Amino acid sequence: MPFIDHRWVQISDKRKSRGQVIIRNFFMAALLVLFSINGVASAAEEDDIFEIEAEGSYQMVAGVSIELVKKMALFTAKRQAVDLAGRYLSRQSLIGIDELKRDEIYSLAAGEIETKILEEKRQTVGTTSTYRIRIRARVQASDFVKAEKRDNKQEKSEANELFSEEMEQSVSVEIDPGKDISKAYRLLREKKWRIAMIYMNHLEKKYPNWAEIYMAKASVYYIFHEPVFMQKALNEACRLGNNMACDDLKNIKKVHEYDFGISAIK
Repeated sequence: MPFIDHRWVQISDKRKSRGQVIIRNFFMAALLVLFSINGVASAAEEDDIFEIEAEGSYQMVAGVSIELVKKMALFTAKRQAVDLAGRYLSRQSLIGIDELKRDEIYSLAAGEIETKILEEKRQTVGTTSTYRIRIRARVQASDFVKAEKRDNKQEKSEANELFSEEMEQSVSVEIDPGKDISKAYRLLREKKWRIAMIYMNHLEKKYPNWAEIYMAKASVYYIFHEPVFMQKALNEACRLGNNMACDDLKNIKKVHEYDFGISAIK
């Protein structure tokens, strides 16, 4: 899922201040923590098909259709199931996903798995309404293989785009969060930072209140050395329920408390 991701960052300037080095170390440490899932998984060893129960949610916003709300909550649940199954399949060497491409492929794999909706409900606390979906998913290695082929095909297609077309970064009207966020991760992997930001600005309008977009944006702000904007993006992701964003914010504040020269972060 969404990250201040060391896979996209190359640190070459040895003249960084002590404060910058320490904040970087905090982010790297946070990324070593495995993504935790509130779900239950079981697998038959003979065919390595995982049956997983997972829950996804999406914070509703005025003007957004119920169709989009349901699809976003469902995608979040599917992605959690994929993350859990992928962890076990990788340990068993049944899939070999390039670490740099993991988020791209896992996002696409969420569209390949079989699912059954067990429960869906709308919860309102104060003025905030959240739509929740609980699913039972069947995940297998072939789902990742299909997703990787789809990712490679899309990458080849995008390679033929002109620079002017890249800078425009139009987003289709089709509601396909897996495909859309996969492209964002692909742009980050290719180090097309500014194009990625343009694209994610469009995604933010299409999918408001999606924590994963803000996490990806925080990565770019970190690379651009814009700590204030990075913190704002992390705050949004945390507000929307992304635990990793909340942990990153705590680490930033810890660094600032020791006054290592990062006065821009409050």
